[in-house]
Amino acid sequence: MGNFFLILNFFMKINSFLQLFTVKDRKFFPLFKQQGEYILDAAKLLTDLINEKDEEEQRNIYRNVKTRETQGDVVTAKIYDELNKSFITPFDRDDIQMLTSYLDSFLDLINDTGKRIVMYQPCRTTTHMYTMANLVVEDAQHLRRIMDDLEFINKRKGDIVTNCKRIKEIEHECDDLYELSIVELFKQEKDPIMVIKLREILMSLEEATDRAQHVSSVIRRIIVKLA
Repeated sequence: MGNFFLILNFFMKINSFLQLFTVKDRKFFPLFKQQGEYILDAAKLLTDLINEKDEEEQRNIYRNVKTRETQGDVVTAKIYDELNKSFITPFDRDDIQMLTSYLDSFLDLINDTGKRIVMYQPCRTTTHMYTMANLVVEDAQHLRRIMDDLEFINKRKGDIVTNCKRIKEIEHECDDLYELSIVELFKQEKDPIMVIKLREILMSLEEATDRAQHVSSVIRRIIVKLA
């Protein structure tokens, strides 16, 4: 077993060495850009959904959110397929896999938030909910810029790090807003079922910003490895 890990480690080092001299496969970057577009579209649609009061129109908007989530699943599958077929990758295979997974999860959580709004039909929304949804859109905007710059990660390192830092700040802001909104919810809302509904929606928004922060952490780790 010890020999197996020695051999595996040897081949991993060879792969890392070859990446310095081999033209790297660029097919991943258009896919990451496409995923960034779907995420941003879905996030903007989510704010439309929260602002909409008509139930039928809410369902129409959510169908568009779901479409973006489904399209994102297709992109995720393509990235994994390319990863399985590629010998030389732009950066570590594990980082590509993790980045893909977190992007997919971020889009899933945007979709889940929209689904909960349509399913639960809360009789009211909160100011904090609007603010958190707008922070999710800002996260998506920063991730879109990062995905656009990913192919030129060494040349645009400064811009990428700036976007990553802002995503981290958003995650802290949304954590604070979530805690504040839950405190106010338990103080102001007397209907226990409505408390559950609103808490689930707020929790989904907060989890989405957590996932965006996970994406930025992977990006920063990639930058360190490429330094």
